[in-house]
Amino acid sequence: MRRNRSRQPLSTQALSRRRAGTAFLAAGSLGIPLLGGVAAGAATPSSRAAVSAGAGVAGSVSADAVSPDSARAGSSLASGPITTIEEPVAGAVGAGGRLAVRGRYSSTNPVSGVTVVACRPTGPTTCKDYLLASTNGAFAARWRGMPARMTPASADGRTGLWSVVLTGLPSTKLRIFAFATDSVTPKGAAAQVNAAVTASADPAYISIAFGRANWVSAGGIGCTNRPPTARTLEQNAIDLAEHGLPGVAQVVTSRVHETEHLCTDNYALEASWADLARLRASYGWTLTSQSRTYPNLTTLDDAGVAAESTGSLPIFTAHGHDRAWGSFAYPNNKQDARVQAIVLRSFAFGRVYAAALNTRESATTFPYPMRTLSVNGGRCHNTALPCSRMAVENDRLSTSPYAIAKLLKPGPGKWGVVQFYRIVDGVESSLGMNLAWNCAAPKWEDRWTSQPEIFCRKTLLEALAMRNKSATAVDPATVALAWGRTPWR
Repeated sequence: MRRNRSRQPLSTQALSRRRAGTAFLAAGSLGIPLLGGVAAGAATPSSRAAVSAGAGVAGSVSADAVSPDSARAGSSLASGPITTIEEPVAGAVGAGGRLAVRGRYSSTNPVSGVTVVACRPTGPTTCKDYLLASTNGAFAARWRGMPARMTPASADGRTGLWSVVLTGLPSTKLRIFAFATDSVTPKGAAAQVNAAVTASADPAYISIAFGRANWVSAGGIGCTNRPPTARTLEQNAIDLAEHGLPGVAQVVTSRVHETEHLCTDNYALEASWADLARLRASYGWTLTSQSRTYPNLTTLDDAGVAAESTGSLPIFTAHGHDRAWGSFAYPNNKQDARVQAIVLRSFAFGRVYAAALNTRESATTFPYPMRTLSVNGGRCHNTALPCSRMAVENDRLSTSPYAIAKLLKPGPGKWGVVQFYRIVDGVESSLGMNLAWNCAAPKWEDRWTSQPEIFCRKTLLEALAMRNKSATAVDPATVALAWGRTPWR
């Protein structure tokens, strides 16, 4: 049944998250002018999330769009803090998907942070895509800034050096800006330089997917029971963005309404097309297909299989998602050679469950499998606790963070794919209840969830921290293009 849910506007939600210390996106949009004034909605000193000195971590910071009308190649000349870019020099080309960026800052007031912006230029004064973070080489349409590592040269904090190393980059041209913030001026004039980078000959890839694009765990008739510690898909996107990672949402198109959250079988609310558009624009997410109505494809005739798979692509395109061809997730993993032959005329890869990395050879040989680790919740691992003996559907044992991290540590020429469903946090209800979990335990071995598709946020974050940070976070279409698996050829 449908369920109408009122929602705060994104800007209100985003503001509250910023105040909570979550680095988030800022003003900016596709093709925003880079010259001639600050973007509408630019942050003020009171609303800006300050860039901490010496942060040196992947992530984004809240700031207004760079408008370097006073910028010069490699330096900024204006009142307030002054920033220079000493590396790279104009026209430099970084190799191996890596580009070191560094410079100096100075001000008459203590400098609290330096923000670096890297974007793909579309013209002399415009950019299209912005680098999400210093690692993983993922881009999104909206403005992003990264905190630089600062090394003060004076005791009063007015002068010093700054640096950031960009890694995991694809081959691309880049326009790089840097500006400083001091105790009086929220954004000094931006220094600017144009450079480029070439990718590693055989890069490592990772993809983080969410099955069926469930918006949030719920229970009760009509999904009326929504625990406050159940995480929304957008909250998961924020967690990934803080690690510089985009996500991939696998979508059953009939379950996605324009703005409403459909209740599916009283266990989850589904994302809306409005939600999914926001994930694409704000967090760099990509959608792939999990069919139109989620049938067992092996029971359909050829025309039915084509309608459920290839027939879903125009629906994605109509909603502005043009990369769904990258992979197809067979509903309930039901597939055979006949189904695969039909589906893979239109899709690069077909998802299969396996705790193994993908290689160019394995993924470009029929049936073009995208080996994917299905991350499950369930019983806890600590056999001294009752949660290790509780009844769970399919006798599931919670996936360990080490099993997830293994797939997120691919070497050159490998591609690791992990798939989650619904993420939860804290504690809800008790053992024996249908919608219950304990995800607050300090040790991952003690955490449990009552349903296999519900997984603990703490364990997810522990796995992300162990990933190969030089691997490039991508969607399946990116790998398909890199490895030459294009179904239309």
